[in-house]
Amino acid sequence: MVKKHVLSLIDIRLIVFLIVIVALCAILTLLISDKVEDFAKKYKKKFYGYILLFVLIYTLIAFLGYNKLFIELRNEFIFYQAASLLLGSLHAWFYREFFQEFNLKKYSVELLFSFIVPLYSSILFVIIYTFLNGINFTLLMSAHFLVFVIPTCIYMVFCFMMLIPPRKYITWTPEKSYSAIKDDEMEAIVLITFLIKKSYDDTEYTSIRVQAPVKVSFGRLFFLAVAGYNRQNEGEHIDLQMPDGKDYNWVFYLQSKWYENTRYIDAAYDGAMNQITENSVVICQREIEKNAPPEKKKKTDQKLYGVDSHNEGADQEKFDELKETEKEAAIK
Repeated sequence: MVKKHVLSLIDIRLIVFLIVIVALCAILTLLISDKVEDFAKKYKKKFYGYILLFVLIYTLIAFLGYNKLFIELRNEFIFYQAASLLLGSLHAWFYREFFQEFNLKKYSVELLFSFIVPLYSSILFVIIYTFLNGINFTLLMSAHFLVFVIPTCIYMVFCFMMLIPPRKYITWTPEKSYSAIKDDEMEAIVLITFLIKKSYDDTEYTSIRVQAPVKVSFGRLFFLAVAGYNRQNEGEHIDLQMPDGKDYNWVFYLQSKWYENTRYIDAAYDGAMNQITENSVVICQREIEKNAPPEKKKKTDQKLYGVDSHNEGADQEKFDELKETEKEAAIK
């Protein structure tokens, strides 16, 4: 059966495919050698040794796929994809540990290198697969090399996501004092939990159970609850002020599950408007810098003036028409 596929090695489709792959390897190698400083002196031997290692590994993978462990072509293709995914993950790690990112830390070079490795590896893989199985499914099976680049792309997407600045919420700063909660405000009460750090530098949260009247503004409720906690626990009080005596700024949001969006709590609104329900958990986060709400731009009077001017013009036209009619009547 193997002898039957020997003639497939001189198939025009295979020859054209290999010529294209070799040309791409040469072009991309020239590009990466041009982008990396002192490539010939520092990285050339390491680079080609690394490429040779992956070529040999993929050669072994080609033989493993032929040993009839996989009856269906679909399972064989899945095996090749899994192998490329594993090798691509190892490559993403080796690129940082073995090559130190070529001392560049450029995503373009990393992506270029992640394409070069499977291109070189595909040359011998394609020849061996065609020799063992024929040309019919060679190009289809070679598509698994695209999976090799996926781990690098995932890492790059993660790095780009980390560059996105975190969302800034409007902070709340407590007033000097708040009046105690009155009896008529205690009609509807829910039991909630505050998760709060005792100081700015603490790593662990303290849990405080609070009876929250839904008609009381959240900022007032928070201040009175923390003040009451500090009176009852003088040795373990919660800091409301910075070391310089200024009040901390606060951001409040409900504890949510990993698949849910974070729900911000506006301290100026009461519990009902913030949709705080029984057993809600509120995370209280200190902020040194104050994030004020954006100022609303006042509309200029330019448009209003334009409307008035048009109206004045229209009135003037009507006045001129009346004068003309009066003149015509006088002439008659």
